[in-house]
Amino acid sequence: MAQLTNYTVPRGAKFGWVDQPNQRGTIEIIWSYLLVIFTCVWTVLHINVPKQGEGYWSMFFRKFRWAGFTVFAPEMVTLAAASQRSSARRSVPMMRALGIDYWTPIHGFFADSGGFLLHTPDVPPFPVNTRAVQYLVEKKYLTLRREQVVKEQIWDKSKADRFAKAVAFIQSTYMLIQVIARPTQSLDISCLELVTVAFVACTAFTYYFWMDKPLGVEYPIKLHISTSMATILRDAGDIAKRPYVDTPMDFVEQPGWRAWKRREMFRNFAGMGQRPIPRVPNDLIPPPSTLRLAFPLWGITVSYAAIHVAGWNHDFPTTSESIIWRCSSVTMFVVLFLWGIAEVMTVKPGFNFTLTLLGIWEKESTKDTPFRNWAVDAPATVSAMLYFVARTVILAEAVASMRLMPSTVYQTVQWTDLLPAFT
Repeated sequence: MAQLTNYTVPRGAKFGWVDQPNQRGTIEIIWSYLLVIFTCVWTVLHINVPKQGEGYWSMFFRKFRWAGFTVFAPEMVTLAAASQRSSARRSVPMMRALGIDYWTPIHGFFADSGGFLLHTPDVPPFPVNTRAVQYLVEKKYLTLRREQVVKEQIWDKSKADRFAKAVAFIQSTYMLIQVIARPTQSLDISCLELVTVAFVACTAFTYYFWMDKPLGVEYPIKLHISTSMATILRDAGDIAKRPYVDTPMDFVEQPGWRAWKRREMFRNFAGMGQRPIPRVPNDLIPPPSTLRLAFPLWGITVSYAAIHVAGWNHDFPTTSESIIWRCSSVTMFVVLFLWGIAEVMTVKPGFNFTLTLLGIWEKESTKDTPFRNWAVDAPATVSAMLYFVARTVILAEAVASMRLMPSTVYQTVQWTDLLPAFT
């Protein structure tokens, strides 16, 4: 166990576990950055409304699973947040055109997360999203009373912890300042710090996109209508004749999901075997509706991968690990760059190829030919597997490299040297 100071450490030397009293210690680096990741994850995740009567531990483990997914693929959570925000904002002019002038993005987020539970005479209660609510109001099946959906009432259901978010913001800001300042004094950063920077940068966008989404809501608002669902489906005509997949209101759900469908093996996953579904799954993400949204999201994901490539010249414990990091970071970048373009192209009406998303959602071509079915989907599937391997290696190496790092990683930033001199 080594004890170092900023003034006695020889440059070029490498150390394993370093004690803390006179400089940055190994334990300080590990705990400070793991704490940043933990607080960011736990405060940024806005899980959808649970089903009625669901227990605390069931909700806890669902959030825990998503926390793990967020650490592994934060750019996917950013995609979800941005798409949900787009859907929530798009609902505002539609609802206000129907005379619901108090409708805000908060209402849209609340509806799309399963906050409104529809009760009809002939079907078990089920959640309805913004488009379903709009349809029911437009067709005079549902009357929304202002006192029933007051924004403050919805926000009161939220458990947004401003103190926890403030702590996460302060921690993240201080960490970013540290990482930016270190190269100005020729001080190295650890791979764990680099991974954390990429994570925080991506999570910052997620915070912004979910700014108006209520957090931790446990109970929905019940909407009661006297018209039977059978009557609503009959009056809707041909568009409602196909058997529904999730709820009887599938025919007016987000139009993108008419093309994207959950694979059969995942249809009843995580307690979702009941029909109509009792809650909105957290992976039910409305796809980007326009290239105006899709391209910026593609840019965010590519930038996230590029930060890992910035560790190209990091001084790893062995040459083999340096090569592994370079290959893995470049693989992540290339996959997100090329695969992202394919995902962006699905927004265009002329795109007619089968494609899977995360192995869960599938968009089938209307032309059942081997070329249409595999030309895009096969490379995308291989790319997804390569990304999984590369991301796993990056996370593992970020931890493994802590066993032997350059001595300057442990030196602290001399903040006084960064201040302008006054004479």
